[in-house]
This record gives sequence, structure tokens and C-alpha cells, in this order.
Amino acid sequence: MIPALAHIGEAPPRRRGSVRSLARRTADAIGHAVAEVLENDELASGPGLMQALDPRFKLVSIVAFAVTASFVHSLPVLIALVLATMALAAASSVSVTSFAGKVWSSAGLFALLVCAPSATAWITPGAVLVPLGPASITAPGLLIASRLIARVIAGAGFGLLVIWTTRWTDVLRALSSLGVPDLVVATLAMTQKQIMSLLRTVENMHLARESRMLSTGSATENRGWVVDRMAFVARRSMKTADDVYDAMLARGYSGAMPSLIDLRATARDWAWMAAGVTACVLVLGIDRMVFPT
Repeated sequence: MIPALAHIGEAPPRRRGSVRSLARRTADAIGHAVAEVLENDELASGPGLMQALDPRFKLVSIVAFAVTASFVHSLPVLIALVLATMALAAASSVSVTSFAGKVWSSAGLFALLVCAPSATAWITPGAVLVPLGPASITAPGLLIASRLIARVIAGAGFGLLVIWTTRWTDVLRALSSLGVPDLVVATLAMTQKQIMSLLRTVENMHLARESRMLSTGSATENRGWVVDRMAFVARRSMKTADDVYDAMLARGYSGAMPSLIDLRATARDWAWMAAGVTACVLVLGIDRMVFPT
């Protein structure tokens, strides 16, 4: 682990009264986010099924998988797709528990909030399962909501798995080789770097405040300080973006995004693509023939 980040992930020190200040909690959260990014880079460089594939093939497979999941309307098939993403995570040396937790707590929760009204009798009439007046949950509504949640989890899980098992520089190179405009690729590259830089800046500010305080401060003081730091970070980000762009122009930047990464497809990549296309066709066939609507 990088020495500067050696403290990240360790149990945070307790302050007087066993209560951590807002600055300490925020610094720990930011440090944890930075550590996760670094750990993902390590994971993408390690052994595993997905790590060994050409990033171009993985990005194309994301589109194929997402399109397939969007056409599936059978809940059992969608659940099978979710289980397939977990099986791929295990084959790629990714912690299945961590993978499932992140997907379900982000994409799953978002889908639940969005489709919750569709499960009620107010939107989808039908046999009532849970009587709650106008918000009673109906059997058809619950089925519709379950399909949407499973579809979102399946698509988001596969996308997250591809990003986790691919270095960010390889993703950018693959996007360029697939014909994505250089402006988009350059924007993604600079955005990722600036986010990391700003996260480190914010963490250092919170740690500096923590080291200079004798008390945790009042809630009003903490909120005021956080708002002030948010404004500072916004100004800093805009100035940094201008400085970086000026530096790029001074070094000959003309809009193109050159890369030293040489992507070469192997027999394994073509086998993955063939297996992926076959699997998508089989999934759609099973969905239509075994579970017709």
C-alpha cells in the first residue's frame, strides 16, 4: 500500500468522549473513497477471467448484455442474469459479497425508489397483497417492480464488473479505438484525475482542521466550515481545470488523445465474444419460449 495512504482503512482514533468530529468522519470517508479507487486498480491488474480480456471486447459486451437484459421480461431469467454477474465476479477474483453489496446498495436502491409507486394499486390495479389503502401493493405491480429492479441490478452489475476489472487507462484507450470522439475521451480522462486530486485536497483540509482543534465544535460551526470548504473546492476545481488545459496547449495538445497502450485481440477475446453472443441469444430464446407472456 502507498505510504501516504497507510492510515486509510485503519480504525480511526477516538477523540475525547469517544466522539469523532465532523472533520474526522469526513476525512475518513474521503480517504476510504481514494483507497477504493487504488484497490480497484490493483484488482484490474491481478489475475482473473475478466482481467485477461481485451478492454474493447469487454466494453462491447457491456452493450450486448445491457440490450439483452432490456428485452428480457421474465423474472426468473432476470434473476439468472444477476446470478451470472456474481459468478463472473467470483471467476474474476472479485469479492462476491463486496460486489453484491455495492450493486444492490446503489443501483438496486435507486431502482427500488423509482419503481416503488408502480407496485401500488394507484398505478397498477390487481389482486392486493398488502392492503395499505391507495398505496396497497398488488400482485401485478409487485411483479413489474421486481422485473425492473432485477433488470437494473443485472445491467449495473455487469457494467461495474467490467470497470472494476479494467484499468482506467485501458478503458480510455478502448474507447478511442472504438471510435468515441477524442473530446469525450479527454474529458473522461481529466475528470477522473481531477476528482482524485480534489478528493486528496479535501481530505488534507479536514485532517488539518482536525489537528488544530481542541474540541469537535458546534453543529453550526461545522456546517459553516463545510459550506465554506465546498465553495473553496469549487473555485479550486475551476482554476485547476484552466491551468491543466493551458499546460496541455503549451505542450502541443491539438485535440487528439495519443496512447502508448497497444491493444491486441487474442483467441481468448474472440472466444469470449462468441460465447457472449451465444449466451445472449440463448437468454432471449429461453425468455420467449420457456416463459412466454
